[in-house]
Amino acid sequence: MAVKVVEVELTRPFPQLDHLDPARYTHLQILVRQNRRPIGYAWVENKSPRFLQEACLRHSIEQQLFAELNQASLADLLVAEETAVAKPDWPHVTVAICTRDRVISMRRTLDSLLALDYPPENLDLLVVDNAPPDDSTARLIAEFPHIRYVVEPRPGLDWARNRAVQEALGSIVAFTDDDVAIDSQWVKALVPHFANEAVMCVTGLVAPAARETAAQNIFEDYGGFGRGFETRYYTMEMQKHWRYWPLGAGIFGTGCNMAYRKSLFAQIGAFDPALDVGTPSHGAGDHDMFYRTLRAGYVLVYEPAALIWHYHRASFQKLQSQLYDFGRGVYAFWTKTFLTDAPMRWKTLTFAMLWYGGWFGKRLLRRSGSFPRSLVLAEALGALRGPLAYWQAVRQARRIARQFEPQAEKVPSRSQSLPAPASSVGESA
Repeated sequence: MAVKVVEVELTRPFPQLDHLDPARYTHLQILVRQNRRPIGYAWVENKSPRFLQEACLRHSIEQQLFAELNQASLADLLVAEETAVAKPDWPHVTVAICTRDRVISMRRTLDSLLALDYPPENLDLLVVDNAPPDDSTARLIAEFPHIRYVVEPRPGLDWARNRAVQEALGSIVAFTDDDVAIDSQWVKALVPHFANEAVMCVTGLVAPAARETAAQNIFEDYGGFGRGFETRYYTMEMQKHWRYWPLGAGIFGTGCNMAYRKSLFAQIGAFDPALDVGTPSHGAGDHDMFYRTLRAGYVLVYEPAALIWHYHRASFQKLQSQLYDFGRGVYAFWTKTFLTDAPMRWKTLTFAMLWYGGWFGKRLLRRSGSFPRSLVLAEALGALRGPLAYWQAVRQARRIARQFEPQAEKVPSRSQSLPAPASSVGESA
């Protein structure tokens, strides 16, 4: 059985759901929005033939999200007053998608990208093709004349992210992935926070685009990518309340929905090419950058109105591999932190040990739960692999830097290319 994900905007007519097969879906998961802002999820269980009708949906929404609806109405009044006295000054934004060999899902992402509601003269759309095995992505992007295309030959997601920063024309660089659908208001929700000069990073809500398979449902039960519906501001001052702050960087957001002030990278360095997909560490390049942003004394904001829909892994085997990579990536990131951030060294070691016992131990020993132990075990085994994986990834990144540096300025581009990043792991760590 499956869960149908539905979006409802309360200021517009409800979607027609008559076409859905009630025999297939046990529940509806409704992302409720008011004046475009997400305010929460409402769940409707398939208990009667009426569960798809508007009256039933409205009753469930009002019952489950009563407090949120009142808060949203108050917020709408405040926003209306602010809008009446000030016209928004939209900054120049580069939206960057780093991809490799995902043409089918990429087309869906690009279609949603072109629907962004943002002044086109202030919007720079960029695709970075990371060590492509063929020209299939280039041929796809050729169908979208308003999107710039750049090849980054050095394999690894963080190499591609660094190339995106180099190529970006905007003062803000917003990153997303090639397996998502982008909400039309995404960029407009991200950029207002950058009016505060202390804010260097803004992340947003990542909602499940589909829950059609058991694996997709399990991933959401495991935690998913969502980080709630409240705007939150994070600073190093929070270390007063939690001594291990900000090591649990996963709470700040995820890499498919994050934006940075471009000037940040000149101050704290580039993404670490020894982290994330395409390296032995296989993850946590986003966590590392969130952590370094806060450690440098800047503000990170989580803004749920900046919405991305993510298509989760559909098969159990791919989900198991993903969770192994999650464990490996996070512990690779903490290994880097232990090695490079001396004031946090012993806090990092202590926290990594406590996390292993608390997160994995309790779930493995629990006799019942909403997700299989095999998934917990996969993530736990990945975590044990993390320290060695980071050491291997550092060596690999150094080899790649030496191998490609002579050709870095000759990378093909469908735009006016800037020089490729020259930093090695030693410089960015």
